[in-house]
Amino acid sequence: MAMPDWFRHMPADVLAPGALHFYDAATAFRVGATDRQMRNALTQQLLGIKVNVRRKRLSPEVVQSLAKSLRALEGLKELEVDVSFTSIGEHGACQLAQGIGALRRLQSLELLLAGAGLGHSGCERFAKELTSLRGLARLKLDLSVNEIGDAGLRELSKSLRSAFLLKALVLDLNRNRISDPGVACLAQVVLELPALTEFEVALFDNRVGEDGARQMATTMRGLRKLSRLVLGLNRNAVSEAGVQDIAHALSSHSLRDLELDLSVSSIGWAGAHDLGMALSNLQGLQNLSIDLNVNHVGSAGARLLAQAISSQQSLVSLRLLASGNRIREVGARELSQALANLHLLVDLELDVSGNGIGDSGACELARAMSSLSKLCRLVADLRGNLVGDNGERELARAVGELPKLERLELRLGGNCRSSGAGPLHHELKNAVRKLQTGGCICDFSY
Repeated sequence: MAMPDWFRHMPADVLAPGALHFYDAATAFRVGATDRQMRNALTQQLLGIKVNVRRKRLSPEVVQSLAKSLRALEGLKELEVDVSFTSIGEHGACQLAQGIGALRRLQSLELLLAGAGLGHSGCERFAKELTSLRGLARLKLDLSVNEIGDAGLRELSKSLRSAFLLKALVLDLNRNRISDPGVACLAQVVLELPALTEFEVALFDNRVGEDGARQMATTMRGLRKLSRLVLGLNRNAVSEAGVQDIAHALSSHSLRDLELDLSVSSIGWAGAHDLGMALSNLQGLQNLSIDLNVNHVGSAGARLLAQAISSQQSLVSLRLLASGNRIREVGARELSQALANLHLLVDLELDVSGNGIGDSGACELARAMSSLSKLCRLVADLRGNLVGDNGERELARAVGELPKLERLELRLGGNCRSSGAGPLHHELKNAVRKLQTGGCICDFSY
């Protein structure tokens, strides 16, 4: 059946000029409104809206229409817009920001512009358009992969000063050529937001060094009301001394949620020691995520971190990524003892791949997991170790003894099995099949 010509050319945006004329009389009758009444209801009474055009090809006309339509929604309090990887460019982003900046009643804004082609000058113009949003309580901006640099981050930081009512701030700034001066500007401005209780900043794959880490640590000390902190500094130039500064700053908080992403950061025993001391001092922590992949923690550092984690017996969710740290059997044993004390855990993600862990360590970890009777989600990555048949057998027994398990992800590729190459160990395979039969979603691979 051929598509009617009027439908083919109907504007996707119901608030675009002329769009409402495409609604027929029957539709208007059903909603009990004329075109004008419908438009007024949308512009004045609509409180929240989500717009997702991620990875779509947007012409300048479409971006202009979207911006104009958003501007008309004067009653909006919550707005989510995802135009990531649409290449709308500097001009399009500024048009969008102008439209959003006119929404003076807005309290929550999530604006995702990753890979949109802003550049540092576009970020400067874009940031200035958002300074009028003084009533925001929650703001999430994703400007990843936009080459905004320190100059762009400086202007973005200045624009945040006007949002002094902010309680939650989430910034994704990955891969933007940001270095210490840009981070220093951001750190100073964030310190001036008195109501902030949740702060998340992701700076993956930038150029942040020891000075930037120190500036961020100073800000963390000053944010006394924080209950949630997410700090992503993986794949930067943060030294062990910078990590120690961050660890020391953590000690002054009573956090509910903490996420530290510090992979590839040259963290050794001293950094692990200070992180462990900081974690031990935190009280009431419920959700903890630590990414220490590819560092130099070693078995001694793993022991210190394990002891700190063991003290957090209120944890409901734990995500510990420690691949490529040479923790070996000793470290695995210490982690096992820590896990066995976390009786409230519902969600556990553990990555100890590439650590030289053999059957003994795998068996210890499996026994610890089997004791977590409330566990609903388990992700365990043991690839690239020395786990053999005994370790696999113990893992099979462990996952079979978790009564509430709803999702299992188990990775065992690249291990040295004592029986040599051959089919999957039948006990582990059968355990996974039984879980699937019971409704558990399983993702299992060798």
